[in-house]
Amino acid sequence: MDSKISAILIIYNEEKVIERCLKSLVGVADEILIAHDGKCKDNTIKICKKYTNKVFIMPHRGRSAFHWIPLIKKAKHDWILKLDADEFLSKDLKKNIKELAKNDKADAYSFIWPWYGDGKYITKRWPRKTSLYRKSKISGMGFPAWDTPIVNGVTIKTDYVLEHKPFLGSDQTWKNFWKKAIKRYCKGQAEYSLVDFKSIEKYNYTPKDFPWSFRLRRRFPLLSAPLFSLAALIKIPLKDNAWREGKPVFIEAVQTSIYYLILGAYIHRLKLRKN
Repeated sequence: MDSKISAILIIYNEEKVIERCLKSLVGVADEILIAHDGKCKDNTIKICKKYTNKVFIMPHRGRSAFHWIPLIKKAKHDWILKLDADEFLSKDLKKNIKELAKNDKADAYSFIWPWYGDGKYITKRWPRKTSLYRKSKISGMGFPAWDTPIVNGVTIKTDYVLEHKPFLGSDQTWKNFWKKAIKRYCKGQAEYSLVDFKSIEKYNYTPKDFPWSFRLRRRFPLLSAPLFSLAALIKIPLKDNAWREGKPVFIEAVQTSIYYLILGAYIHRLKLRKN
């Protein structure tokens, strides 16, 4: 089986962090494919071209979820390493990732993806992020908030760390949460929740409609919002015993809970406008 790795990145004006990410891929990725979300306004593209000639300027959509499928279709190899610009491989992960790709019993790998804030990591073993996939074993849609493909096979949890150090600090601050998650992401997801299923780009996705959770949210946005909100509030601390990490986990649970409540309100308002 093909054990070579195609790294894919979807970026937007990332000159302050992108080289750190690309340097960590040297000697690891057999090819690097980069999609820039719209016109570049800084030196990001210039930096990227030092590491790969597969840099694509995509129409500006404002969310990375719209670009991962086109990049995967262009990838030559069966293993896909999907990274954000502010992520990079830890020393141990870089040293061992080639061996992970040789395991024919694995279809994906998840890594420890600790929260970062105030110049240091504020969690140790939470959360986890699945970032290495076998291309032939994934599926999904180009839909806001669906940046992580479905793995149709075996996902192995590792103890390797995928470093994540955002330039602007932690997304967990209430200021960043409101500005980024609610004002941008939540509104965009609400708008896209009402589009025709057939118009959405898909990859190996065989169902004839959205998942049940999407359909429930779309049909009964106000009634379903408290259910999704409560589920997040309970599930996030309990999954993988995340509660042991303390305050950051509960902040994440509360923020996600609020996000789902506001998402339902946004979708309801959009439906009223359409009617």
